[in-house]
Amino acid sequence: MKKISNIILVLGICFSAFSLSSCVDRLAVGDAFLEKAPGVDVNIDTVFTKAEYTRNFLWSAYGQLYCTYTAGNMMNGAPIDVLSDSYHCYVGWGGPIQSYYPGGLTEDAQDTENGNFQGKFSYSTITGGLDADSGGRVSIYETVRKCWQLIENIDKVPDMDANEKSRLRGEAYTIMASRYFDAFRNFGGLCLVRKAYAVGEEFTSGRSSAWETVEFIDSLVNCAIKEPGFIWNVPDADIGQWSGRLTRASARALRAKVWMFAASPLFNNSEPYMTYSNKPTGLEKEEHIWFGKEDPALWDKCLEYCNDFFTDNAANGNYYQLVQPTTQDEAGYRMAYRRAYRYRNDATHHEKLFDAHPTLTLSDGGWGWGWRGFALDCLRQGGAVPTNELMECFGMQDGRVFPYADLYGAGNNPTGIDMFADRDPRLYETMIVPQQSLPAGFDYAGMTYMDSWVGGFLEQNSNVSNKDDVASGYSKFKWLLDYWGGSRYDDEPIGVPYIRLAEMYLIRAEAKAETGDLQGALDDLHVVRSRVGLGRLEDMNPGLNLKTNKENLINEILRERNCEIGAECGDRLYDMVRRKRQDLFTKPLHEIRIYRLDAAGNRLTDGDQQYTAGDPWPKFEYEKAEIVVGHRRWWDEGYWTNKWYLDPVSRKEIQKGYGLTQNPGW
Repeated sequence: MKKISNIILVLGICFSAFSLSSCVDRLAVGDAFLEKAPGVDVNIDTVFTKAEYTRNFLWSAYGQLYCTYTAGNMMNGAPIDVLSDSYHCYVGWGGPIQSYYPGGLTEDAQDTENGNFQGKFSYSTITGGLDADSGGRVSIYETVRKCWQLIENIDKVPDMDANEKSRLRGEAYTIMASRYFDAFRNFGGLCLVRKAYAVGEEFTSGRSSAWETVEFIDSLVNCAIKEPGFIWNVPDADIGQWSGRLTRASARALRAKVWMFAASPLFNNSEPYMTYSNKPTGLEKEEHIWFGKEDPALWDKCLEYCNDFFTDNAANGNYYQLVQPTTQDEAGYRMAYRRAYRYRNDATHHEKLFDAHPTLTLSDGGWGWGWRGFALDCLRQGGAVPTNELMECFGMQDGRVFPYADLYGAGNNPTGIDMFADRDPRLYETMIVPQQSLPAGFDYAGMTYMDSWVGGFLEQNSNVSNKDDVASGYSKFKWLLDYWGGSRYDDEPIGVPYIRLAEMYLIRAEAKAETGDLQGALDDLHVVRSRVGLGRLEDMNPGLNLKTNKENLINEILRERNCEIGAECGDRLYDMVRRKRQDLFTKPLHEIRIYRLDAAGNRLTDGDQQYTAGDPWPKFEYEKAEIVVGHRRWWDEGYWTNKWYLDPVSRKEIQKGYGLTQNPGW
């Protein structure tokens, strides 16, 4: 067993003589949230001699919360959503095209030292000298180290009262639990660090089982919940400065989400998703990636923790509520949804339970860690383009599921149906599709319509010359909004959700369905869907028999999760993983070509076919084609192997000899 000083890349504990100028941040107001504060040269022995230093020490851990859209969490310009069936990466320099799509992911994919990471999540801290603020990846164990140090030392702080110490401990436990959960759903069982190790101290625990890992995460959350000073919500009077601080509500929500993943078939099964063909170190165990049995009672546990959240919320005046529309029309529905997923909590809107606040501004106009500098620029260059499968995920405004699957192909739409009319309003907020009339305030590049067909505005005026951002026939709208409108997409500070209240209803719906309460699940589904004016799912789709058919209901819950929380925290991909949806991974994905028809019903295919306001809205034909650029090997018959459900562990970390093992198949 190696000394702890020899594995600092994993445990991230090079702390005995460091300058806080590299890790001290402050929780600030508005756009300055989690930006760098001026450095203070002080070693770890003095961090806990002053309340200000201690607070800043914790703020630096906040800067390491998971956010799908910061540089260190993107696969060289692509968010992990592009590994699901909803988005596709078209840029050749993107990590997915270089690793996942061709089936070339290796054990060292996360060890790239120039910041161009190919793996979707890093176990280690190999960042080529980069840190979280400059776009690199930070090991979960660096964050864990900080949190344990705070928990173990905060009682020493002389100028901080007991109530605040308790609150900060609750925040630290929750941060730590979230980072373990991030790694758990990518790797399975983890090395569990239960204290702040001293330099030179041996770490002898090795890799724990998947069950031990989920129990450990749960114990951290429970410690947070039990802290008497850990408040339920940030008071409205303070929320302008402190929106985004974790609360007891964050911890309760995280607990439910952890057990939703744990109760799902990936780990909770009568057999492991994959077995080892060989065990080269002798330490490999299926229990690292499997609970050893199937236990339906885990869904009862998930439901219990969901109910605990809602009970606690009720006891606190139902502080957290879904953002509701101010008008019952597309504009009202879209803005309510936008405020729910995009903007931070304020004195009147309290939907986010746990969110990350990437920086908005650029200091140099280049490819920085910030939201504008990296994520948005990558997305609008084709880093994440919606698929036709995502379009079909959204149903109709009246609550029916998508009814037009038979319209594709020449001659199959003789009446010229506009399949994009009268749809779930979240479709229009998620991706750009043809629309005859955009609501007031929702114009795009100054237009009050959207002619996104072959030869229309979107194709003719794509943001980049190679048009990768519209390669599928669609373009991403969620998060980007109208990037043609310049700074308008940065009109308010954003908060990228890790969990928001809408997801709590959806987690509880899934737990209810799994435990036999199908009507209760439908009721929770309707709470979320009614926010955007959709009819009851069971009433509008009687053929699905959702009151009696559990399998169909689970599928509809997963579809609703994709419509509501897709492209926020990678949940569509993790839903496919935890549910072992090989059928979705191996099903080829598609683009669309939308053709405007002339008066005689013939396609207009050449030249500029941009629409003129006031003209009759055209009729259409649609062609659906399999994606070719970035063909995924998973689609090839016989190629799929279940190893893809979890990522490979860094070989460099395994070779350090502290008990870490590889996942099967890698």
